[in-house]
Amino acid sequence: MENSIISNMILQNAMILQGQPKWTFGKNTCNTYEVFVSDFRNQEGYLMPSWPILRVVEQDDTLTQLFSITLLWEAVRKTVQISNEANSNMTLSLNILPRFAESDHFVEQVRSCLASTGLQSKHLQFELSELQDLGDQGCANLNTIHDELGVSLVMGNFGTRNTNFPLLRKVHFDLLELDRSYAALIPQDALACKTVVAVQHMADTLDMQVCAKGIDTQEQFEFFEEIGIYKGQGALIGPVMSLDDLKSYVMQYGLEKGHA
Repeated sequence: MENSIISNMILQNAMILQGQPKWTFGKNTCNTYEVFVSDFRNQEGYLMPSWPILRVVEQDDTLTQLFSITLLWEAVRKTVQISNEANSNMTLSLNILPRFAESDHFVEQVRSCLASTGLQSKHLQFELSELQDLGDQGCANLNTIHDELGVSLVMGNFGTRNTNFPLLRKVHFDLLELDRSYAALIPQDALACKTVVAVQHMADTLDMQVCAKGIDTQEQFEFFEEIGIYKGQGALIGPVMSLDDLKSYVMQYGLEKGHA
């Protein structure tokens, strides 16, 4: 697909957003939700899966910036809308491309978006995508929005071959997101279980928390809860859903505004 066609779809707000809850273990509540682009709607009105389009986006700096800025503002606006309609404080978890984090206007875009929409910084977290490399400027920008604005930072897909382990000493991450391939081995694979426990201990040492992805069974849920994992995500907790269904989930499981 040509870059100009993708650019037009982004500018025309043809992105279809969906979300998935991230459960807090030990509490019967869920206030954090990952929001992402599942599809694009083309000029003929047909839905196109996002992944082949995003593969083109990640290879082009101009498309990366356009897509990232548009997604940030649209996802934050939707989060504020859902929070108000559900009378809850929804926390948005959003994947970002490293080249967006490296841009000169990244910090100001985040600051401006929060100020314009009214979303509190504590209700925004960025998951760092492994699709692009992150340089020193990106590390500095992420640390700025973390330390000065209070935005949370997540290392995504931890435990895969793409994990950028050196970033743990460069970026002020709050949370490690354990790749779903580990949950798939729980509880049958003893070594996988020990590996997850070791990751939890490492996170404790680094003053970080862990989110386990891919939780599809009750046994997996109980294992992660028992070893002290902070959050979980997967089909058992809640499937990928439209934002309308996400609002219903927030209304059922989210804490009301004003409650800790």
